[in-house]
Amino acid sequence: MSLRLITGRAGVGKSQYMRREVADASKSNPLGSPIFFVVPDQMSFSTESALSTTQEVKGIIRTQVTTFKRLAWRVLQETGGISRQEISGFGYRMLIRRLLEEHKEEFSLFKQAANKRGFTDQMEMLLKEFTRYCLDCDTLHSLEESLKQVDAPRTLQDKAHDLSVLLRALEERLGTAYIDSEGYYALLSKQIHQSELIAESDIYVDGFVTMTTREYEILGELMKHAKRVTIALPLNNEIEDLMDDQSLFHGAAKTAERLKEMAHEGSVAIEPSVHLNENKRFMNSEIQHLEENLHTYPAPAIDNHEHVHVIEADSRRAEVHAVARHIRRLVRDEQMRYQDIAVLYRQPEVYDELLETTFAQYDIPVFINRKKAMLHHPLVELSRSVFESILNDYQYESMFRAIKTDLIFPLQANKQIWRERADRLENFVISQGIYGDRWTDEKRWLVKKYRGLEFHTKAQTDEERALQEDITAVRDCMLAPLQTLAHKIKNSETGKEVAQALFEFVEELYIFDKIQILKDDENEHGHLLLATEHDQAWSQWVDVLDQFVLMFGDEKLTPKESFRLLEEGFDTLEFSRIPPSLDEVTVATVDLSRLSNIRAAFVIGVNDGVFPKRIDQEGLLSDTEREWFMQIGFELAPTSKMRLMDETYMAYRAVTTASDKLFISYAVADEEGKALLPSTYIKRLQKLMPNVEVELAVIDPAVLKESAKHYIQHPRPTMQFLATKIKQARTEGQLEEEWLAVASYYENDPYWQSVFKRVMRQLSNPVKAQRLNPDTTNALYGDSFTSSVSRVEKYYSCPFAHFATYGLQLEERSEYRLEAPAIGDLFHAALKWIADETKQLGISWAQLSTTHAWELARQAVEEISPHFVHQILMSSKRYYYIQRKLVQILQRTMTTLRDHASVSSFVPIAIEAGFGPGEELPTLEIPLKNGNAMKMRGRIDRVDAAVIDGKQFIRIVDYKSSAKGLDLNDVYFGISLQMLTYLDVAATNSAIWLGEEADPAGVLYVHVHNPMLKLAKELSDMDIEEEVFKKYKMRGLLIDDAAVLNEMDTEIVGASKVIPARINKDGSISKTSKVVSPQDMANLRSFVRAKHQQAGDGMLAGDTRVLPYRMKDKTACDYCNYRSVCQFDPTDPEQDYRKLAVSTPEEITQRINEEVTPNVDTD
Repeated sequence: MSLRLITGRAGVGKSQYMRREVADASKSNPLGSPIFFVVPDQMSFSTESALSTTQEVKGIIRTQVTTFKRLAWRVLQETGGISRQEISGFGYRMLIRRLLEEHKEEFSLFKQAANKRGFTDQMEMLLKEFTRYCLDCDTLHSLEESLKQVDAPRTLQDKAHDLSVLLRALEERLGTAYIDSEGYYALLSKQIHQSELIAESDIYVDGFVTMTTREYEILGELMKHAKRVTIALPLNNEIEDLMDDQSLFHGAAKTAERLKEMAHEGSVAIEPSVHLNENKRFMNSEIQHLEENLHTYPAPAIDNHEHVHVIEADSRRAEVHAVARHIRRLVRDEQMRYQDIAVLYRQPEVYDELLETTFAQYDIPVFINRKKAMLHHPLVELSRSVFESILNDYQYESMFRAIKTDLIFPLQANKQIWRERADRLENFVISQGIYGDRWTDEKRWLVKKYRGLEFHTKAQTDEERALQEDITAVRDCMLAPLQTLAHKIKNSETGKEVAQALFEFVEELYIFDKIQILKDDENEHGHLLLATEHDQAWSQWVDVLDQFVLMFGDEKLTPKESFRLLEEGFDTLEFSRIPPSLDEVTVATVDLSRLSNIRAAFVIGVNDGVFPKRIDQEGLLSDTEREWFMQIGFELAPTSKMRLMDETYMAYRAVTTASDKLFISYAVADEEGKALLPSTYIKRLQKLMPNVEVELAVIDPAVLKESAKHYIQHPRPTMQFLATKIKQARTEGQLEEEWLAVASYYENDPYWQSVFKRVMRQLSNPVKAQRLNPDTTNALYGDSFTSSVSRVEKYYSCPFAHFATYGLQLEERSEYRLEAPAIGDLFHAALKWIADETKQLGISWAQLSTTHAWELARQAVEEISPHFVHQILMSSKRYYYIQRKLVQILQRTMTTLRDHASVSSFVPIAIEAGFGPGEELPTLEIPLKNGNAMKMRGRIDRVDAAVIDGKQFIRIVDYKSSAKGLDLNDVYFGISLQMLTYLDVAATNSAIWLGEEADPAGVLYVHVHNPMLKLAKELSDMDIEEEVFKKYKMRGLLIDDAAVLNEMDTEIVGASKVIPARINKDGSISKTSKVVSPQDMANLRSFVRAKHQQAGDGMLAGDTRVLPYRMKDKTACDYCNYRSVCQFDPTDPEQDYRKLAVSTPEEITQRINEEVTPNVDTD
């Protein structure tokens, strides 16, 4: 029984010394007494590999590389105790969740927090810490009493009480039948004295700097009962390191002191320490200098720097790319293997994905030595989402999380086909607002696209019937087993029945077979690591159910309680990652890494707040509360202040990992462009090596012209850099020689030449869409095609937007929500319904009473709602409320329209008058250059007519749900042609209604709304109505005929309250009126027809230019759905808006008159 310490600084060969000793013992006596080599989990593989590959030793039969937990298994197998049923990590989490729920009412402080997500995780960490530091429920109870005696803060006393309640419940639940992972350590320390195996063994301990109370307890027992315990610790001078609490090795010195005190207390012999001084790792003076002087003040500087590199990157992405390029160079030029290289970091959440994707681009094999959450594996995701679907009434999000796992599709199904069907199902569900019992309501599953209220009686198309078959196939695959599962869970009485129902659901869907197919696919593609993950997922998923049944099988649980417990278990699942190949770059965190035989190390992310790490107070106990525990004699894990002192050792470990090359890198900005500062260690390194150069790394090689060759490391990422350089050369001159050589390589390489051609095509004409050839145009539109005013306006707004809408027929996903166009559709239909009703009643709008008008508005909305946007106004209480608001808007508008009608001689002669094939009015045919015609169709909201001085006049009235007027600038540039086109159609065909041709009187917009008044003083009801009436004043453009204007508003005195006109006292029309002469109106009609013809010719000519307009602060891109498609960038000098100059109405009118050929026949 003895204790021996092996000490020394990094690189002196402490681990090698012990392995050499073990190898010699094995060589001299292969079948001698047992040797246990105890290391942390992270070191077990590398230590075992190093021992087994020692040349002089053909095997390691005597020696077992183990962790404390595996040592516990060995001892308990011998002495008893291994028969207890083990509660795994996820079982332990579920148990804590259950105990928190059961004992919530007993808590003083944690009552509110107990049900919050994430609290279980915090509580688990603290309870495990208690176990590691030997605090059981009795100890905690005495601590609670001690805190009362020393008058500790009440909050801390309440915490201690709640923790005591929970820990006692946990220990009672575990009893002697169960054991958790931490429980093995306690049993080991109690059973070591009974072990004959330990009594015969030599124990070697490596890889530890500090230890927990429980580990000290185990080592104390090992020292008393094993033949000899040898422990390696990083120390320079044990006495000095112990005395100086700022020493780099102070933590290790405290560990050594405590071990010796335990040896004295246990009457264990302490052998002389073996202190090693000679460097056995570092191959050059630079890294050796850093090891000796990184934390030495003052320290000498050296000139050498060839083996130490500093990289400053403009972003983390650029940083990782620079690392990848250096790794490629080291392997190619310096004969290193990938296994000789390591990447060390402290922010896995920031760098992991970047490292995986970037290294894949450079074909660098990489192993990230970090467990990965299993939460998003298809099996786990399916289990969580089906439970959520059942509990949340089959809501969209949870249902499609389940569907998108692909595990509900039939076995051996073509995944691509079924995924496309699932996408169509998702679009349908979103557009129809499917949830709850709507999933089984067959009426809801009639696929019929909503095209407006006037089309609701149309029959289902063949395409819609085929879509219905596809989506119901996917729905039934999901719904049938899900309903069975829901029935079983809702009728279950115990946890066992819930687990059985879930397992039967998985069996019904052949999930195990589907996971095997996933695994085989990964193996076929060489993704060995991903293949093992599928095996792990199935195994651990079954383990969660086993643990659930083990602990809660006989308990009565509600479905919600069962899901919360299982969810805690699923949240805990992690993939264990084993290197699928020996020759890989290892990526590990500095804190947990225990790497050996590394020639080149890349320490990345060396920024302020990371090296040294900004230590925050974490967990349920604050630093102050931990200090209270320490004051009354209870040891816990170090406080954040104490952990901050360990940061110097973390940096020391990072820079001393490699034997030959050290690369230290940092970024100056994060992903959002926010500035990052370099670590203080960068300045420290530059003081120690003044000549070290800082390499600048950017993602755009155009910034660093002198380092072109540095970016040429692998064809895939170099393609991106070359594209940037070519783009730069166009504005700055000739492409450099190196990049010309790269371009030549791509042009001549059989694999890359097709990719290079595609890139060059994009660079040669970015965004500028090609003109379609006649065959393509004919296939899309035909020689003679049907159009609409809105289509022509779209073309004039941006030719590409027109092409995307009507050529490619792209459209946004339809969602089950009420949008402005649909509301406008409702108002139009309601006003049409009211007009038809009043016509049947034989009364005019002017004769309606307020009560009657309001009742008609209510009835109209009620009649229309069942056919409006898939019954959206009847789908929920929220939409019923919106329906009432829409009724109020319509009622207010009807009152105003009644009042308008009472002061106007113009009366409606047509409501919702359609023109085009099969409509009330004939098609407006626009002749085109190719000899064919563009056939215009549309629907006019309202046509009014009046007889004035023996002549018929007509006007167009359009209902808008937003305020709108007629701007002649918009007309001139083709982006607002609707009203004048409708006026042209109505005037041309007026004889159909009136028996004779009518003259155009103008166009007017009615704003359908319920106006809000801003009043400076209180008004009477009559005055309020007057103010509201003013808000409904129509906008538009009229002819400058006073007689016509007086018939539009028979009460006009000065400024009209109804139309955009003003009559002077002398009877003339004010200049502020929105009017033009009859001839100007005729010219406008001719001009608009010419604009339609111009647009039609442009469409058939294949015009697809990305050419949006800008007029003042308004652009075609403001509400465009295709910005992500066209990728128009106004900041790019090669792209720009089509700028439209704004002119006065008089200037526009004059310009139109000049452009229109006189005496054009508008008929």
